[in-house]
Amino acid sequence: MNNKSDWLDGIKRQVDLLRGTLSERDYKNFKLRSLICFAERVAEFYVECGQCQIFQKDISALIQDVGKLVQLADKERQKSYFKSMDKISNHLQKQHKLVNEGYYMSIGIAIGAGIGVALGAAMDNIGSGIPIGVGIGLAIGAALDAKAKKEGRILCPKEVKATTSRKFKIIAIILALLVLAGLAAFLFFHQIR
Repeated sequence: MNNKSDWLDGIKRQVDLLRGTLSERDYKNFKLRSLICFAERVAEFYVECGQCQIFQKDISALIQDVGKLVQLADKERQKSYFKSMDKISNHLQKQHKLVNEGYYMSIGIAIGAGIGVALGAAMDNIGSGIPIGVGIGLAIGAALDAKAKKEGRILCPKEVKATTSRKFKIIAIILALLVLAGLAAFLFFHQIR
């Protein structure tokens, strides 16, 4: 076994031990699941990235500090802990092109809403353009998120559940309803004139 996988296995064991001693609230508050994801990604890029080699030491130190941080409730040290987590996350996103789950969908919805306003203004009915724009943005964002997931570029993927396909069906239904609502509003307001 190599040092990289030994280190990662050690981190996972330490987090498992912490999970047994910490409350569920503290486990979530200190984002230990995210820290495991960061450790997995840092281990993945360790050979080719000097910064990830440094982050390996930082993650080990963060794991050691969690128990103390919970007991002491030292706000300055907690602030430093979360700042280190953000630094690791930002590096992984910028240098290694990883994204959070749902990243493209949220951007697509925002851009789609803006385009929908412009589209609605062009149709003399802003209310009908927004759902169309949001629906299109949602569809494009969902497609880009699916592509990122397929390429393995999700920073910390959620556990796969049997309901994943159900979520996509719900999103598709919402998308269809938004587009239909926009078209219905457009047709309704054009018949009134």
